[in-house]
Amino acid sequence: DDIIEIKYIKSKPENKATKFIKVDARGMKITYEDDHVLVVEKWPNILVHPDEKGKEATLTDYVLSYLNEKGHYLPEQEVTFTPAPCNRLDRNTSGLVIFGKSFEGLRGVNEMIREEKVEKYYNALVTGKIKDGLYTGYIHKNEEANISKIYDEPAKDRKAIAMEVKTLKTNGAYSFLEINLITGRSHQIRAHLSHLGTPIIGDNKYGNKKLNSFFTNKFGLECQILYAYKIIFRDATGKLEYLTNKTVIESLPPIFKKIKNDVFKFTIK
Repeated sequence: DDIIEIKYIKSKPENKATKFIKVDARGMKITYEDDHVLVVEKWPNILVHPDEKGKEATLTDYVLSYLNEKGHYLPEQEVTFTPAPCNRLDRNTSGLVIFGKSFEGLRGVNEMIREEKVEKYYNALVTGKIKDGLYTGYIHKNEEANISKIYDEPAKDRKAIAMEVKTLKTNGAYSFLEINLITGRSHQIRAHLSHLGTPIIGDNKYGNKKLNSFFTNKFGLECQILYAYKIIFRDATGKLEYLTNKTVIESLPPIFKKIKNDVFKFTIK
């Protein structure tokens, strides 16, 4: 219902890459914005980038529609640059996504991410308990099945992964975690937590489907409780120097808060 019309807006004929699906972006939550950077909240069941079909509106379409409406992005006048996301989240993961509004912003943030100068923190509600600390491993993504598997030993087709885990609250049966994502591989947090024996509530791909169905029936939960809630920019340079040590935070969605409060009403031994 958010899509008021589906049409392609493009600039001059030679600039075929600049096109997007025009949508009504008024309901999009903007957490932070300046001349170069825009941080928005992604909701579940939307892609950050278009898939191969390219027929459904993505978060990028919402951002471009928002910037177009404000007059900050006019595709008919742009030949070389289009605002774009600097990080991505899985379709059913929600939280903060950074967009480069300007060429300097996109290039600068992407460079900071490559140099590990952007810290990305997540909240997750998982089953069981896990010790605080640094967790490493190796991940292999089966692209055809769209599923990742975690290994403890390296191999040729596996990529190294790392995350720091801190327990914010637990009652033994459930734990609410803060995760500092050090490497950003596809499905990394979901697959790694499952591998460690603490799958995320609502994650039907890597979690407990029977338990997840309970949360679906009781709360209407249709996604994993994994939320990218905080970003910290470190050691920014050039035109983005003003971002150094800047922290951007968004609060948990209401349904996640409700489920979190409900599961911790009682202490389970």
